[in-house]
Amino acid sequence: MSQIGPAPLGGDVDRGPQALVICWVMTAMGILVVLMRFVGRRMIRSTGPDDWMMLLTLILFIFFVAILTKDISIGGMRHLYYLTPDERTEAAKWSWISQPFHIMGFATGKISVGILILRVTGSTTFWRRWILWFAIITALLISAVNIILTFTQCSPVEALWNTQLVVEGKAKCWRSSIQTDFALFLSGYNILVDLFLAFLPASFFYNLNLTWKKKVELCILLGLGVIAAIFAAVKTTYLVALNERSDITWETYDLYMWSGAELFVIILCGSVPPIKPVYDYFLGKPKNRRANNPGYGGFTSDTSYIRSSSRTSPGDRFKGREEEELELYSPSIRLDTNNARSDSSSLP
Repeated sequence: MSQIGPAPLGGDVDRGPQALVICWVMTAMGILVVLMRFVGRRMIRSTGPDDWMMLLTLILFIFFVAILTKDISIGGMRHLYYLTPDERTEAAKWSWISQPFHIMGFATGKISVGILILRVTGSTTFWRRWILWFAIITALLISAVNIILTFTQCSPVEALWNTQLVVEGKAKCWRSSIQTDFALFLSGYNILVDLFLAFLPASFFYNLNLTWKKKVELCILLGLGVIAAIFAAVKTTYLVALNERSDITWETYDLYMWSGAELFVIILCGSVPPIKPVYDYFLGKPKNRRANNPGYGGFTSDTSYIRSSSRTSPGDRFKGREEEELELYSPSIRLDTNNARSDSSSLP
């Protein structure tokens, strides 16, 4: 076996098994969360593009974990020193291949949360809508640029995982700090977007005619992105590991674990509001489980809302749709789209 530098301290430690447990537990929980999200949407007959974007985020997460599993099976969580030359190349290759999936997952998760907020605020907040779109679209574009930089920093791309090509003069690569610095920029921007998405709903609900308790409840439900920002901040501290390519399989362990955790938190926190109908139906107060509650009509044959909508103007139908959207978070709320006020006693 060819050697790379001195033998690492601690010997041949394999962190792969614990990584597999952590990643697949998060994957199973993520699948359950998204499934409950769609059940909640079905209950209020309100499946929308934000739900499909979160499903896409989950799919990207599953691909990330699956590729990481392949990487671990080769020795991807061990020191390069203890791997054969072929194992080093293969492990490094799958490590790089996994990156686009979690990078793009961060972006699609933010798009899902952004669309969710747009469904609540509707047409009453013009400036918020356009700032929000700017935030999530730029996050998507910067993520795409980061992926492009990752796989164009070496020519040919195989030199990313086969550094011998560079040594032999058969390939050229940029300084590793270029891609790392851009990844740090992307991570910092994602943190800002997470915080923006978390605090934007507070500026909207502040003007609603609700009790402070209800306002706080709504802000918490739609502001859980703060948790994702915290995870992203922790992950950022490990991005410098991308420079440590002499032992990349070992040094990137924390980066991948925190990246997976951040993506899982985005899925979880971004799905809590749509899951609320499920919670209210099974664990909420008895009045929230009554069959005639229009916010939960998906479990009954009651189509009075749909029938009444067909006899109203397009503006009234839009208003009714937004009222139902707010009921998704708190069934006692109705939104008046004309003056951004609510009637907290609209439901029995």
